[in-house]
Amino acid sequence: MEENKQGISYITAETRRDGTSVASELFAKYPCRLHLTSLSSHEGEDNPSPSKALTCYVLGYGGGLISGDVIELNIKVKKNAKLLVTSQSTSKAFKTVSGRNATVLRTNAKIDKGALLFLVPQPVQCFGNSVLTQETQIILEGGIDSGNEEDDPSLLLVDWYTGGRQNLDGGLWQLDTFHTTTTVSYTRGGLAQERENSEEDSNLISKANCELVFRDATRLSGGKELKRHMRDYNIICMVLLMGPKVKKVASALMTQYSSRRTYDDDGQDQSFGKNPSKNMDYNKGEGLNRVDEGLLVSCGTFQTCKEGRHQEGVIVRLAAATLEIAANFLSKHIGTLDGQLGDDPFLEILASKQGASDTMKKGHIDETPKMKSASFDLLSKSYSMNSTPKEGACSSPFNSIGSQSLTNRGSNAANNVNPLTLYQLIDSCVPSGGFAHSNTLEAAHQLHLLDSSNASWTDSLYSHIWDVLLNTATSTVPFLVASCHLFRTRYHRIASTATESKSKMFLPQDDDIIEQWKKLDNLLRNSTTSHVANRSSTSQGFGMLRAFSIAFPHISLVVKALKRTTLKVHSSLSDCTGHNATCFGAVCGLLGTDEETCCSMFLYTTTRDMVNAAVRMNLIGPIEGGRLTHDLCLAVEKLVAENLANRFEENNTGSGNGELDVEFAHQVCPLIEILSNAHDRLYTRLFNS
Repeated sequence: MEENKQGISYITAETRRDGTSVASELFAKYPCRLHLTSLSSHEGEDNPSPSKALTCYVLGYGGGLISGDVIELNIKVKKNAKLLVTSQSTSKAFKTVSGRNATVLRTNAKIDKGALLFLVPQPVQCFGNSVLTQETQIILEGGIDSGNEEDDPSLLLVDWYTGGRQNLDGGLWQLDTFHTTTTVSYTRGGLAQERENSEEDSNLISKANCELVFRDATRLSGGKELKRHMRDYNIICMVLLMGPKVKKVASALMTQYSSRRTYDDDGQDQSFGKNPSKNMDYNKGEGLNRVDEGLLVSCGTFQTCKEGRHQEGVIVRLAAATLEIAANFLSKHIGTLDGQLGDDPFLEILASKQGASDTMKKGHIDETPKMKSASFDLLSKSYSMNSTPKEGACSSPFNSIGSQSLTNRGSNAANNVNPLTLYQLIDSCVPSGGFAHSNTLEAAHQLHLLDSSNASWTDSLYSHIWDVLLNTATSTVPFLVASCHLFRTRYHRIASTATESKSKMFLPQDDDIIEQWKKLDNLLRNSTTSHVANRSSTSQGFGMLRAFSIAFPHISLVVKALKRTTLKVHSSLSDCTGHNATCFGAVCGLLGTDEETCCSMFLYTTTRDMVNAAVRMNLIGPIEGGRLTHDLCLAVEKLVAENLANRFEENNTGSGNGELDVEFAHQVCPLIEILSNAHDRLYTRLFNS
């Protein structure tokens, strides 16, 4: 591979005595450029207002990014300073060149107490056959012992990308590979103390002890399957809001887009969706997939602090048909951030009308291809380009699970578990609450993302369930495998002997395993960015522990210990919430089930619950549901055998890249994440998720 060309830049913002935010450090190396707006440019003032943020534009030479480019932006926002970082145009990733490495965009930021970072670059535009990796790492001041909420750091981050060019490169979503990862962490000791102890102040991501509170990862494999999944949407956007300086905007977004509202009964509105139902459509409001709107919006919360004062951040996800629609929405609801910014960065996008000619025109989308059989194209590049975490970065405690010995059904290490025990694990009579959840199916139906024509109805239903299964396989299964492996390696000999003395099942030194499981469960919570999915997963996980602690007496002591751990969260004594995947994996590991079988059973229960939800919603009949379940199970078996089990063998032989590590958990179907939060916006709901 040809050596990468690295362009690195630094900017540090701090406040003067009068409270004005200024740049104390500014450096850029080719092909990067940084440009600060004039301090007197805001509102025609001769003197800058202390309440306004300093604005920095990130520019580049040439027309875009080519193979081998590595662009790194390092940002520091010191105490009480305000900084807006944006760009002049979209980041265009051109077709990859053979023999060169992937294009890399890396942003590292630190935000001190009382400071505000408004990070809103223009969207990434991935052209046909482009290969791009985007990494964003934010570290916030973690010193919250003062108890003053106004001293907390604030962040507003906009991360968005487009499908490329409609009339070139074979159309939209024809990229080769696009990986994007965003993490947010708190430092426990505080940034000021960290800088004093750091030998190199220029090292933004130092080896300080930091605590991960948010992680979002997406890995897209371009082509027909991705285009089918995206429907008519060409823009995917995520907005994070954290801290007191963005609280007002965050509260307004939560009020309007996080839950259902009351609407007048004024009859059926024929403008909703391509296939309006014969029944009354009460789902009225902005961002609910109206034909004349081209916008789907969901909003939810996530926990931003695990020690000390507990707070919540807000995450907004949206899919839009054009860049202008997305920019209009962001300008309307964020704009100048209540006057804290000198200018509205989204108005510049609207003024330039970028991409209106051929990249993102509404109404020029080819007919969405229908899925006739299970395709693994969405996973084709999902596990490529895995890289070793940067030294000193805030990483997970389970980075090395891939180096451990995992088992599949054909390995000698796998235990011979009684088949009747396996049947009991996936019995629909187990009161875990799975039938109370549709796993985005109800939202997809009510928001008209399923084709209701008789000819393609089953295909559309099959496609959506399959997308959910693929997303589950990449985002949740790594945690399932880690949990199963953790308990199987310690308890499989004891668990296989039902007559073993109960006193030997749970020893004082086993508290360490419970602590490891808690860390794994917390990491899954931080990686599950939908509050609806978190709610569904934790309710099913606790129900599962309650049921299996009675069903399997020989492992009941350990399962009850896990149940007590999850119960403490209700009294604020613990952060462990007990997710479905980690709880199911723990029970399977205690029973000695191999990881491959554990994966198959977990994906089967997901399939079963979604098909049963479709039957209860009267989308299909029970006989057709049985046929659909059969077809999906054949595809699931192939998914496990050819995509997941092979990675077990690679990890065991050392030839893999740790691709089943929880560190590499990611989503491959962005619309699934948006629909998950949008469920709470439905006017009438049969299911909890």
